[in-house]
Amino acid sequence: MAPATQAISERQQLQEKLWTYAQRAVVLLVAVGVGVFIGFQLWGEAASLRQEVRELRDRVAMREKERDTLKSQMAIVDRDKKELEKRFQDLQSRCGTQLAP
Repeated sequence: MAPATQAISERQQLQEKLWTYAQRAVVLLVAVGVGVFIGFQLWGEAASLRQEVRELRDRVAMREKERDTLKSQMAIVDRDKKELEKRFQDLQSRCGTQLAP
């Protein structure tokens, strides 16, 4: 082969390789773009899920408040019970008799 034809042949091979890689890159980018588009169309910003999460968080907050309220009520009842038991014991000691609880 003549040097000129060999240079042209190498140049063509290089161009073909570049063209092949460019085609692969374009196909890959198109595939990724289509995947993102389809994903966004199917799930969007997940508005319904965001709304559900918001509602569930509100319910959790409400339950936590209820729990705290009930704990406070239990503490008050326990305190009152202990106070009444103490008064009952004081009354028993003053009377000197054993009263049935």
